[in-house]
Amino acid sequence: MKARAVFAGLSPAACYGLASAILLLLAVIFVRPLTDSMALHMLVHIPAILFAGICAAQGLSMSRCDAGKPGFFRRTLQQYRQFDEFGVPGLLLASLAGAYWMLPKALDQVQVCAAASVLKFFVLFLLGMVLLDSLRRANAVIKLFFLGGFCWMAAVVGILYQSDSVRLCNAYLLDDQLLAGRGLVVLSIVLPLLWLAVSMKVVRRFLSH
Repeated sequence: MKARAVFAGLSPAACYGLASAILLLLAVIFVRPLTDSMALHMLVHIPAILFAGICAAQGLSMSRCDAGKPGFFRRTLQQYRQFDEFGVPGLLLASLAGAYWMLPKALDQVQVCAAASVLKFFVLFLLGMVLLDSLRRANAVIKLFFLGGFCWMAAVVGILYQSDSVRLCNAYLLDDQLLAGRGLVVLSIVLPLLWLAVSMKVVRRFLSH
């Protein structure tokens, strides 16, 4: 009851900020058990850091933190928003990052190099912030294009992980590679269904024309 009362007293922006902090903290605390498994690394740990950035961006946008900032900060934001006017650069960056983290070499690197692991947290957190802003700017056609490309890529990589009888990651066993492949195929199916459920009104409006 006390915890519920504390959350009830928080503003929406603070709730998103708290959610971001919790996700990031959990990703740090459980970094070893979540990265010891290839499937958990790809499908839980990496998305958790990404969603921490998304929640942080949502909280910042709701708090309007740039209202009282110096002119340089406002000008930087304005230049970025002009550059990412329709969300394409941000979504392209997210697609490239998604492709990178499906590479066995990338997963191996963060297991043996502490600097790479720290960089993973930093880059994925910022990527989550960029992704949310880009999704807001993109129309349904652009979103569907990038979603389709990412899901196709995840499905292909997932099938390759399952069909290859050789370990592709030095840090993970073959059974874990098979499980990660199945998870990627499931993800490639679930994401379009979620998008369809969320965007049902847009789809109906498009089909009615």
